[in-house]
Amino acid sequence: MSERTITLLDIFGPVMIGPSSSHTAGVARIAFMARKIFPYPLDRAKVSFHGSLAKTYKGHGSDKAAVAGLLGILPEDERLGYALELAEREGLSYEIVAVADGPERYHPNTAVIELWSGDKSIRIRGASIGGGEIRLQSVGGFEANLDGSLDAILVLHKDEIGVIAIVSHILAASRFNIASVASHRKDKGDEALLVVEVDGVVPSSIVAQIRDLPSVREVVYVPSIRA
Repeated sequence: MSERTITLLDIFGPVMIGPSSSHTAGVARIAFMARKIFPYPLDRAKVSFHGSLAKTYKGHGSDKAAVAGLLGILPEDERLGYALELAEREGLSYEIVAVADGPERYHPNTAVIELWSGDKSIRIRGASIGGGEIRLQSVGGFEANLDGSLDAILVLHKDEIGVIAIVSHILAASRFNIASVASHRKDKGDEALLVVEVDGVVPSSIVAQIRDLPSVREVVYVPSIRA
């Protein structure tokens, strides 16, 4: 059996506002990352809670946490406690829905975030897996596995030979260490989503260079949610 180092986080839990790390901190981080992935003025949002979150979200403040994340507020911020009032003040239109019978494949603590801006929209599914830790499992219809621990570049592109190699070369040529690369596609030759996690903050000039590649349709830079 492998040994595991016990940290202060295991003993005391994460620094956060709210009664539950999984139902409050985790939800805020899912919504925060979803908002970062959708870099457009936000017209409206819908948050659907599944499993345990659907049953207990009001008591644990998951609705406040989700709205806080959409406003760019992380769980360490005391403003989370009055996020609903802030949303009203800022004119954020949102809907909170509890889904009693979601797909069995969903994690028990699942939040689905849907965002709209004009004719643009996105659907992001995330799971709060305990202790404030999260996993984004679906982004815009593509599988994903993002936990927010590292800066990430999401590249929507045509599924063709060489895109992964070119993006990797651009980052390596600028001395960025690539921590992980994952590619997800719907069908061969259709659109694909490339997710690259890196050590360090990638400047906008490098993101623009990737965006200018002929096969690339959209690039989103998602900063780490870890301090």
